[in-house]
Amino acid sequence: MRDSYLKFFNKFNITENQLIDYGLSDIIFIPKNEAKKEWSSLKRKVLNNQETFIRGLGRDAANTPIVIDIHYYLFANSKIKKDPTNNAGPQRLLEKLTGYSKKKSKINKELRNYQVSHVFGLTKNALAFNAPWNIVYMPKLFDPFTGHESKGEITKKFTQELKKITYLKFKDLIEEYNTIVDSDDFKMKMKEALSKLEKNKETKYPSWRAKNLLKTVENEFKPIKIF
Repeated sequence: MRDSYLKFFNKFNITENQLIDYGLSDIIFIPKNEAKKEWSSLKRKVLNNQETFIRGLGRDAANTPIVIDIHYYLFANSKIKKDPTNNAGPQRLLEKLTGYSKKKSKINKELRNYQVSHVFGLTKNALAFNAPWNIVYMPKLFDPFTGHESKGEITKKFTQELKKITYLKFKDLIEEYNTIVDSDDFKMKMKEALSKLEKNKETKYPSWRAKNLLKTVENEFKPIKIF
């Protein structure tokens, strides 16, 4: 097997652990106090029928109406919208709460070669897409290790360690999220919501093409389990 990452490490005498440690140390998180306030605000919006955003689902976001409807079934929220760029909200949040910006600003310090990244995914879930415990500035050098296209042991290690340190940093906030989506009431609503989507898919969702789409939607609301 030929692995381009391993060849790079050998060439420059870098170990996997050294690379992972450096990458994790250079990630920019939202400060805990600010994250706590923002998380309370986000929960209030989602659970009280106020406007908030998600990332689009499917090619050209064609299946987005499906996840918008499931938010209505789960939370009675009819004001969920697709983020206009799929990252506009998270980027604004990072700029506001970290003091760093990827563009020139009179207020924030300028960042170069950093990427807005969702640690746990769940980008079609309004409780998680703009959740301050789920969003970081990732050094672009390390962003490939968190993507779906990258394979191998180092990708697995880096992703696991990133999720672990993020969970420990924001444990109380993430467990509040888990309390919502892991409750018996929520699970019952999810079962009913999936049934409604399945029942209406022929008439209401002409773009419904993907296989296992219901499972994909359900997985967007899963609890976050690390240990």
